Amino acid sequence: MVNNEANTQHVYPPSSSNQGLGAVYHHSFKSMKQILLPIILPAFVFAAQCCFIDKEPGFKDMPKIDAHVHIRTSKPEIMNFAQEENFRFITICNRSDNREFIDKQLVLAKLQQQQFPQTLAYLTAFSIEKFGEPGWEDDVLKLLQRDFEEGAIGVKVWKDIGMVFRDGSGNFIMPDDPRFDPVYQFIADKNGILMTHTGEPLNCWLPLDSMTVLSDQDYYKNNPQYHMFLHPGYPSHEQLIAARDHVLEKHPDLRMVGAHLGSLEWSVDELAKRLDRYPNFAVDMAARICHLQIQDRKKVKDFIVKYQDRLMYATDFGIRDDSNYEARVTDLKQRWHSDWDYFTTRKEMTSPSVRNSFSGLGLDNKILEKIFYKNALRWLPGVFQSTKETNNE
Repeated sequence: MVNNEANTQHVYPPSSSNQGLGAVYHHSFKSMKQILLPIILPAFVFAAQCCFIDKEPGFKDMPKIDAHVHIRTSKPEIMNFAQEENFRFITICNRSDNREFIDKQLVLAKLQQQQFPQTLAYLTAFSIEKFGEPGWEDDVLKLLQRDFEEGAIGVKVWKDIGMVFRDGSGNFIMPDDPRFDPVYQFIADKNGILMTHTGEPLNCWLPLDSMTVLSDQDYYKNNPQYHMFLHPGYPSHEQLIAARDHVLEKHPDLRMVGAHLGSLEWSVDELAKRLDRYPNFAVDMAARICHLQIQDRKKVKDFIVKYQDRLMYATDFGIRDDSNYEARVTDLKQRWHSDWDYFTTRKEMTSPSVRNSFSGLGLDNKILEKIFYKNALRWLPGVFQSTKETNNE
């Protein structure tokens, strides 16, 4: 048997009398490092950026809040599903014409909140039944006091104020009517949130075939009572937005969330003007993300980066006891995951609400955290109060 190790000749570089093998190796390694380091280091940095800095977060890894939904069911299945997806809900009571309907929504909201206190919070609403009659204001404030004491974190003003109700003289009752001021001040004094759904998308004032997104065409085709193009004597989009802005001007200490991108979904430039003008104003994205997808991608991304502390993710999802649970959950899951891809990736996408394809925004992880949950914790005082995120804010 041949001992290869014993027969191997080791040839070393020549060395001077005062330089040992260690010094020779050190000199050779130093020379090699000087040659290779400029090549290796940039490659390593590039790999690190690809693997870590730009890595897309996992959908279920990040806590998320859907900040505008309508959970009108006593069944727990939808709450269990939300927990599986690492989502929580802010459920909203709406409509101003019927206190009985508001109370029915509150019963279900409180039931779910009691069973799932860290998964669901809720906003109440007030009715304008008997509006203008003696005692209306006192009755509303008493009911709101009760609702806050029982767990409501804020109040919703729906679109029927401004688009449906008229006073005794036949004038539309607008959101900035002075008779609402004590209600708004009460909410501010309670450190609650006022959510306003004032007006509708600008498409609402256009004919169906001129609307910019398909989802608006479908909605107004099925809800002609809210299609303002068919009702020329009703307030204009500009009048409604001005009335909402007037509320912000009159109540600078009132924290307001404008539902549905503040009904300025058609232009991030117009929305930016309001965010600049009113520091007490933020918006949710409920049912309006498709309007971002049809605008210039760079402009939308720049807008989100600039106003990253003022935007909240939301869907406007709704479910009732008589809903087809499987169909509703399938729809919600598809929406959540599609929206997630839009905000987290740069891939080319399509949507049933949008005519053409569009590219995802590929937002930074820190911005995603704000949009998907941190902003809701900041703007909705008291929501999920005992959670770790709230305590760390």
